[in-house]
Amino acid sequence: MMPSRRPPGTYPDQQVWPPAPYGEPANGATQPLPAVPGTGATSPNPGPRPPSPAFAPPPPPENPAPAEQAPPPRRPRTLLLGVGAVAAFVLAVGAPTADQYLFYKSGQPDDILHVVPAGQEQVFEHLAWKSSIAPMEPVPAGTTPDKQWLKITITRKATDDTGTKLTAKPELELRDKQERAWKVEVTEDNVAIDDGQVGKPYTYIAGAVVPKAVAGEVELHLRPDTTYRSDTPTEKLFEVPTDPAEIEKAKHKDVLVFRR
Repeated sequence: MMPSRRPPGTYPDQQVWPPAPYGEPANGATQPLPAVPGTGATSPNPGPRPPSPAFAPPPPPENPAPAEQAPPPRRPRTLLLGVGAVAAFVLAVGAPTADQYLFYKSGQPDDILHVVPAGQEQVFEHLAWKSSIAPMEPVPAGTTPDKQWLKITITRKATDDTGTKLTAKPELELRDKQERAWKVEVTEDNVAIDDGQVGKPYTYIAGAVVPKAVAGEVELHLRPDTTYRSDTPTEKLFEVPTDPAEIEKAKHKDVLVFRR
């Protein structure tokens, strides 16, 4: 009996790519052989391996415990932040006023007042001071009826040679019983700069305008400058004092208050 003839143009199923391993017949099947149940046999081409257990992500818990669940939104914290923001805004608005006050207190220490009885002379740091207040005559043009111009005369005398070198002008102002202040301007003086004499009076003439209602009660507040000396060399004028006594003097806390 003659073998059946293969139809023309047909060929057996052969593995083209990848090449068949050595020893496998060229006309071997390209389909994997099914595993026989119960034998443990596997396909010669099992396919890609599953990922290693070491890198496999853990399965999510089906029903996590309450302690493991995500915490709820922290509303108290949000409320606290909101209150903190409002408080910061209020403090920021009030900070400039507080800062200015603290700066004023640190830059202008509390004054030390030296009260001088009416018409009396006060000796302080090598100088003797005296003052008088009277209405200014004639009244400057343009003065309104509710204002009063005052003439202030201040006399100073050196009590020793050091006093003749303390030639700086004092700071002057008028204050009423309510501690309201008005500036006093020196208009002329005859204070000797280089050849002052001990015991000789020198005079400052000054003026100020105040409300007429307090013209009879305002008092002169005189703050002497006891640090500047006319014989100080120019190169030492801007030196910062290091001696504790000189540092205290430089604060200029002493004020002479002349009663009327």
